[in-house]
Amino acid sequence: MGGNQAAATEAVVDLGAFPGDTSSEVAGINDSGVAVGSYDTGAEASVAARWEPGGEVVRLPVPAPFSRSAARAVSAHGVVVGFAYNGAGTQKPVRWQPDGSFVELRSASGFGYGEAAAVNSAGVAVGLTMPVNSRGQAARWDIKGNLTMLPMPSGADESAALAINDGGTVVGTIRNQAVRWDPDGKFVILALLPGASDSKATGISDTGIVAGSSGGRPVRWDADGTVHQLPGLRSPDSGGGANAINKAGVITGSSSGADGVSHAVRWDSRGGITDLGALPGSRGSSGSAIDSHGTVVGYSVSSTGSARRAVRWSPSGQAVDLGRSLPRFESASASAVNARGQAIGSSWKSGGKLHPVLWSRDGRMTDLDPDGDTRWASAINDSGVVAGTDGSWAIRWNPDRTVTRLKTPSGNAWSSAAGINDSGVIVGRTAQRFRGARPIRWNADGTSTYLPKLDGDFTGGATAVNNRGVVVGHSGHRDDTSRHALRWAADGALTQLPGLPLAGYTAALAVNDRGEAAGYTAHRPARWSVDGKLTVLAVPAGATHAEATGITGAGEVVGWAAFSSGVPDRALRWSADGTLTVLPSLPGGASARALGVNARGDVIGKSDNCDHQVHAVRWPAR
Repeated sequence: MGGNQAAATEAVVDLGAFPGDTSSEVAGINDSGVAVGSYDTGAEASVAARWEPGGEVVRLPVPAPFSRSAARAVSAHGVVVGFAYNGAGTQKPVRWQPDGSFVELRSASGFGYGEAAAVNSAGVAVGLTMPVNSRGQAARWDIKGNLTMLPMPSGADESAALAINDGGTVVGTIRNQAVRWDPDGKFVILALLPGASDSKATGISDTGIVAGSSGGRPVRWDADGTVHQLPGLRSPDSGGGANAINKAGVITGSSSGADGVSHAVRWDSRGGITDLGALPGSRGSSGSAIDSHGTVVGYSVSSTGSARRAVRWSPSGQAVDLGRSLPRFESASASAVNARGQAIGSSWKSGGKLHPVLWSRDGRMTDLDPDGDTRWASAINDSGVVAGTDGSWAIRWNPDRTVTRLKTPSGNAWSSAAGINDSGVIVGRTAQRFRGARPIRWNADGTSTYLPKLDGDFTGGATAVNNRGVVVGHSGHRDDTSRHALRWAADGALTQLPGLPLAGYTAALAVNDRGEAAGYTAHRPARWSVDGKLTVLAVPAGATHAEATGITGAGEVVGWAAFSSGVPDRALRWSADGTLTVLPSLPGGASARALGVNARGDVIGKSDNCDHQVHAVRWPAR
């Protein structure tokens, strides 16, 4: 499977990304002022982090094959607990020692998910794990990592442990009811507020006072189990919840304010409420944890989207932005490039919107949809004309950036464009309501022609067109249960391109001016000659899926390979004789994909970087 492989000597050029909204939150704090939580960067959905008392942030290490992670709590001695995803993509409970070393905590089953939610000063952690053929159940791990499942009433099938005090008493939920487990495992279901049908216990002090919610309102349970509703900002019955409690009985959480938005709050031991507010430019906030000094940590919510910003509120209520020094969320990808070096693709922007992008040869970025977020760019020709989609309809960007909707035969409910040649011919697919998609070609004069599918196939699409009018794509059965690679001559004559025996999915994704095609078959990258002969291209050892995404006039092919067990994606280039080269990622990065190539051999795609962001990249022609 490895084949001939050349050493990677190619350079990689960072094309960047639009700045997005950094999302971060703090989930725990100890009495030394060390806080823990997570932030998002683009390459990973969640990165576990620790903030020092002065605000410096450190990424908590996660060894391969683990990836996405988050820290949920920190003990008095600096032990951190949370979760990380293993190589199979399953969330697992984990612990970081004060020296940063990483330990996966035992799970009830190899395939079940789990999370460690809290840890006390002795290093005993609690959370949940999923036994075989069951839902998540409350769990406790001792300092050696030994697992104990916390008991539930007969017939109950779901529980979670959410907090533990230094005496070893645990609180959480069984089904939708707040519960307290004594150190010996005996449990007590805590009382509901009158009229409430649900509750949740999220914090417990060393004196046994419990904080949580009941019926969507913040509550406190005394050590004897008596429940008290905590006051709200707007009215006694304002919605909200109590999330944590310190040794002095001071509680933090959230309450709905007069503006109808949740505000981070602090309740003193007598129930008096203080509005902690939010960061400037935010529209809401919540307190997640509180130390013995009354310092609260949590998050503010951006006024322009749903991104969260990590915050620390001092005992006097002053808010500090803990997200200010984090790498910004940046995620971009380039998917097509013309002979002039102009590339198109997409990048996320502030507000959580994905925008189509044009990169000039020198790397300048232009937003092709600056006033909206409904357009997608798919292909570009040597004149700078871009084909793409706006909502439900195929469009063309002209060189002056005016946009033209591509007409389809009457009765169609949607269309999308995937490829364009230098004559302005565009290909893609379209469909009538409740009918399978049909491959379609739009001529330079705006007229359109359906391209045939294989007999018996329900759906299909055209993916690329060369300068001689030869089109490639695929068609398949209903519900996309199979795909067949296709090539259409300039006159529309259809040829099926062969796949590997018993291949469920075969598709052609690119075509050069000689009529050679590239794509994939049975999870392997493929190249087809002009006469239709199939060549399966070599991939790095361990690859589980790979695709060829572009082909030059000289027959060089580019693409990517994915792996299991947390191994990063690899960007690939194959010479005309099939020699494989793994293209480098950006400095400090690990994962990359090659998604397109122009006639001269410039390759474009995406890569992560040292800050775990994802940027569009170009690998210049050799």
